Amino acid sequence: MIYDMKKLKTLLLGRRSVAKLVSIKDAIHAVEDVFRQQGLNKTQMPPKIYLHLEKYAGDFRAMPAYAEKLNKCVLKWVNVHPNNRKSGLATVMAVIILSDPKNGFPLCIMDGTLITNLRTGAAGAVAAKYLARGDSKIVGMVGCGEQAKTQALGLRLNFNLKEIKLWSKDDSCAKSFMGAMRAGKEKITICKNIEDCVSASDIVVTTTPSRKPIVKYSWLKQGCHINAIGADSKGKEELEPLILKKAKVVVDNFTQASHSGEINVPFSKGLITRNNVYAELGSIICAKQKGRVNESEITVFDSTGLAIQDLAVANIVYKTALKRNIGTKINLIG
Repeated sequence: MIYDMKKLKTLLLGRRSVAKLVSIKDAIHAVEDVFRQQGLNKTQMPPKIYLHLEKYAGDFRAMPAYAEKLNKCVLKWVNVHPNNRKSGLATVMAVIILSDPKNGFPLCIMDGTLITNLRTGAAGAVAAKYLARGDSKIVGMVGCGEQAKTQALGLRLNFNLKEIKLWSKDDSCAKSFMGAMRAGKEKITICKNIEDCVSASDIVVTTTPSRKPIVKYSWLKQGCHINAIGADSKGKEELEPLILKKAKVVVDNFTQASHSGEINVPFSKGLITRNNVYAELGSIICAKQKGRVNESEITVFDSTGLAIQDLAVANIVYKTALKRNIGTKINLIG
């Protein structure tokens, strides 16, 4: 086939446009299916590449992936700069390039910041579907930033929540979280310390940038599930290693988790081994392995964030944008 390069257009989508094109509910369905495809070995995804910038207390990550069912490739370029909070700039910003695998043409360049939040929240909701008790009603949120909001929104869709317990170092952050969750029926309680936040919770969600354990095993309710979200680069950890020794630990991707997930620090110190990791989430979703098997076991989902998740949600955004004629088309190549 001979292409007319003047007619081939790349779609550009900013954050406001992306927000009109996808919901947390859409993201949950897409992320669950792409995890299933991963479990069936129908995706390609090298571990994310890190560019550490100690001078600026931040880093960049490059995240490529391909999914056979979606017939698309993706590359996400994303930063994490915690000190951005002081300037009002987002701590996480991302750009996503969606490409045609048959010829490499860049179909769409879109803001990936909202997609990153949505797909992470969706992964937490999907993990809890397979690993948490079905009657879970109380969620303990350790940390309350943008990631916490989408985690809670996702869990609200999958569970009949009665209470969200919240702990944060920042009062303004807690107020922002409460504002985002205002439409729900559940009670929101601000806790004075982490122990109070997690001790009676059926589901615990950690979304802090901590580099030392802040959640102890002795605080946990028997049969609870933990979505460990905050540890997303080398040296970060939020859970006492004893939790990982005692619990059924499920990762999104073992190679990535062992280098940059919740397991990375205790794994590097020899406190846990590969045998302490039960499965990858995709294997559970495609029924190669079982999820929760009884009401008393403690389960942990170690979420590092996968490029296949970005691909799944970005594909929805792109297809919906074409249907609704949203975005700007440019002649990027040619």
